[in-house]
Order: sequence, then C-alpha cells, then structure tokens
Amino acid sequence: MSSTELRQELHEYIDNADDRLINLMYALVQADMKESNYQLTDEHMQVLDQRLKKHVENPDSGSNWKEAKARISSQL
Repeated sequence: MSSTELRQELHEYIDNADDRLINLMYALVQADMKESNYQLTDEHMQVLDQRLKKHVENPDSGSNWKEAKARISSQL
C-alpha cells in the first residue's frame, strides 16, 4: 500500500474513531514529535562519552540504587 493510500485510510479511520482512540493517537504523535526533535548538544555528548568511558574502564565503581537512595536520603 502506498503512503498516499495509507494517509487516506488513516484519515477515514480517524474521522470515525471514538474519543479514546483519538486521544491515544494524538498522544502517540506528540511523543514521536518530541522525541524526534530532541538533540543533545556537543557538550552533553562529551559528558556522556566521558561517563561511558569511565564505566567501561571500571563497571563496578558506581553505586546500586539502594546505596544511592540511602546516601541521598541521609543528606535531606
């Protein structure tokens, strides 16, 4: 089926869909738009690359969730 045919079929389907389905489809489109428009800056990419490198070099150096949560809770 061509893109044009798919668009036409989707339009017909949306015209007859109930509110619940319309809301679900709208949320899906919004999530896709937000996701596809998001880009990390070069600075953020450098930070992530450095952190990944440190993790690969020493994967056991971090804390598990229980330890991290206890440490954070003790500072509140």
